[in-house]
Amino acid sequence: MHRDLWGNPVMRHTTYHVFHDESIPNNQWLLIGLLFVQNDHLKKTREALQSWRQKEDYWGEIHFSSLPKSFDGKYGAKARVAKHWMETFESGLANIARFTVLAVDRKSPAFDHRRFPKDHHVYNRFTAMALKAGIAWFLGPEDLDEVEIQFVSDAKDRMSRPDQGIVDNFEDYLPYRSQLDAFLAQREGKKYPKAVKLSLKLENSATNDLLQFCDLLLGATQMALVAGSSRPTKRELGKMVVSWHYDLQQPPKFQKFRLYRRFNIWGFPNHEGKPYNNLMSNLKITDDN
Repeated sequence: MHRDLWGNPVMRHTTYHVFHDESIPNNQWLLIGLLFVQNDHLKKTREALQSWRQKEDYWGEIHFSSLPKSFDGKYGAKARVAKHWMETFESGLANIARFTVLAVDRKSPAFDHRRFPKDHHVYNRFTAMALKAGIAWFLGPEDLDEVEIQFVSDAKDRMSRPDQGIVDNFEDYLPYRSQLDAFLAQREGKKYPKAVKLSLKLENSATNDLLQFCDLLLGATQMALVAGSSRPTKRELGKMVVSWHYDLQQPPKFQKFRLYRRFNIWGFPNHEGKPYNNLMSNLKITDDN
């Protein structure tokens, strides 16, 4: 507990909105993307995204998978808005809207499939792992006593929702696991909020620009990792992510984009069954292709 100038206890508390998306580009990779926006910055972030919609006069859903082939002409407006959003993130929006991606390699010899008898167990566990890592990396330096997480997931596209008729415990598991992770982190002496209170809601991404922004950042990261499309628009956005990732391998003071603790790609598991940060050897898009 922190204290003010007169020695009175002061609770350091804040609220974050965490926007969630998932992607399964092939039978090897599962990607979890989380966009962290502090409550006081929510309006400014939305306005930054809306400004590009207004300039391009495009109001449809921004979905990475449905980007057109070209940035040009009337039908390229969607792709132009997407590119503007990525450039805005690169040039400063990442200061208040931070993004992390966990890439799970399900083909790794160190991935223990026996721990996950059902597919949604994999999705739920690694979403919780991505959330814990994001809280530690983005919020740990703030030395908070308590953080409230408003966790927002796409109601219509969430991969971890099983087929109709099968019970998915995502809505129960994630709040429970976030509280447990906070307790364990404190017991281990890690720099982590003392308490995490999470509430979860499902929203239609078609009416939520921040869910669409999360989808865009995750889609571009997926493109960098697996190069699953020949569309020039998608490949250009994937190359932006590659440049960010390469830049993050430099010491912070030498980084061009200043994305340290603002953008992060990490993988699981390495050959020892542990998380790892350097995914460069796995990236399929380069400046030459």
